[in-house]
Amino acid sequence: MRGFDMLSLLLVPAFPALAVDLKSRDSASPQVTVLNGTYEGLYLPNFDQDVFLGIPYAQDTSNQNRFRIPQAMNETWAGVRDAKNYSEACPDYFTDAFTYGVGENCLSINVIRPAGINKASNLPVVTWIHGGSYQTGTSSRPDYNLTYIVQRSVEIGKPIVATSINYRKGGWGMRYSREVQGAGQANLSLRDMRKALVWIQENISAFGGDRSKVTIWGESSGSFAVGQLLLTYGGRSDGLFHRSIQQSGSATTAWYNSSDWYQPIYDKVVSQVNCTDAIDTLACLRTIPYAELYPFLNTSVVTGPSFYPVVDGDVIPNYPSILLEEGRSAHIPHLYGTNSDEGTDNAPSDGVLNTDEDARWYISTQTGWGFPNSTVEEIMRLYPDNPTQGIPLNTGAERFASQGWQYKRGAAIAGDVFYHAPRLFDARAYTQHHDDTYIYRFNTRSWLNNTNATFTDYTGSLRPAYRGVAHFSEVAFVFNNPAFVGPWDGYEGLSDQMSAQWIHFVYRGDPNGVDLPVWPRYGRGSNLVLQTEDQGGNYVEEDTYRLEGREFLIKWARRRHV
Repeated sequence: MRGFDMLSLLLVPAFPALAVDLKSRDSASPQVTVLNGTYEGLYLPNFDQDVFLGIPYAQDTSNQNRFRIPQAMNETWAGVRDAKNYSEACPDYFTDAFTYGVGENCLSINVIRPAGINKASNLPVVTWIHGGSYQTGTSSRPDYNLTYIVQRSVEIGKPIVATSINYRKGGWGMRYSREVQGAGQANLSLRDMRKALVWIQENISAFGGDRSKVTIWGESSGSFAVGQLLLTYGGRSDGLFHRSIQQSGSATTAWYNSSDWYQPIYDKVVSQVNCTDAIDTLACLRTIPYAELYPFLNTSVVTGPSFYPVVDGDVIPNYPSILLEEGRSAHIPHLYGTNSDEGTDNAPSDGVLNTDEDARWYISTQTGWGFPNSTVEEIMRLYPDNPTQGIPLNTGAERFASQGWQYKRGAAIAGDVFYHAPRLFDARAYTQHHDDTYIYRFNTRSWLNNTNATFTDYTGSLRPAYRGVAHFSEVAFVFNNPAFVGPWDGYEGLSDQMSAQWIHFVYRGDPNGVDLPVWPRYGRGSNLVLQTEDQGGNYVEEDTYRLEGREFLIKWARRRHV
């Protein structure tokens, strides 16, 4: 297999089927001049690609820029600067998990393009927004390596320019309080993303990209973010993006807690770093050294659902469910879907859910956030303790009792509350305003690479049966990275298909193409099931599974503050 990071990709040979003519270019490093100056990237001969890594799209967010909206790059230079390594990740509770470090100088973009293109090429652009529950993650993760999907785009004759970004997370990007609201500095994560998209509008043509064909693309909280970007400022895209791809997540998945939730958290941090007596406590926090402040902003020490975007009356002017009902979203083509067994990532799998009382506790405290007792009882009725109706799907009477006697019941509820019901609600709203809305259900258990080190010996295994087709399962198939897809022909075939469908959508807002399964517009409720040929292949289904339960959860979603 090929290596995980960009530098190792220079050294390890490509698969024969993917080999390129190494004489097509020399080994000179590519250079591109943007508004601020000239960057030099890397040429990857095994992919015949140019990569530019870690380019800042905004200023360092430390010191006086901390807890402030992203500041535009305000310098120019003569000469050439390197863009050959990923930047550090934005602050995260994993301090040593990232090869390129963690810190506040982190607002960066990576650009991967087929070699030999120029300003006149005008290739469609896709921007990957990583997930991580809005608390962790970075664009430099090996399974987010964009070289493979760019290579796939060239193979099918639909070349694209692919980009990925870092943004502030957790308490660094979504700190909230009366002070933050009063200063107009809320929702910094979303502001960072929009700033990156502004950079693309200003500079991507220099890389051969078409700024009028930008697709925003994310998974998990990256998908929440795509849904939220569609709603920013009441549905203003401002020409920053023109298509959206959402994988497993909605603007209505996460919570939108207000200052009554966040104020005690803010006040505690202010006290811990001795800023309580300051006239402007937010300004005081900007003077605290990073190493001193970090332990108190570490998401892992904050109880509850941690930090998420808020309804600030500006970036997000109202609850997403209301904005979608009112049609106040960007009316563009959408590709959007969920995995069959999303809820296995949210439901407790440690033997907690065993009785009806356990299920009631879970609904009212972990998914409902204050649902009335009558609502809890109706959810209990709609999602009975019947393992044949539980999640993972199609596992019959098996209870996976070691995870909890009613684990499958909890997984069905969690998956529908956070993913399948919001997806149904969103798809209906999107279709009202744009016919080019394409919905999928992914239905193949993922392979886990247990070595994470070698690329020729497969020692991985399928994800455990009790997890099923879990959250994140589809990512490797779309990225087309052979180190993560799996060692079976059927998996490689599904990955080739899905990556091509995503590329077609990036190219023209429609995932259909030659030799690809027919994918109908969502219309009155048809979506495409994506699975291997060994499972029976792809097929179109009516979006009616657990429909009564999902409809009820949609009706009560507002009580979750979404």
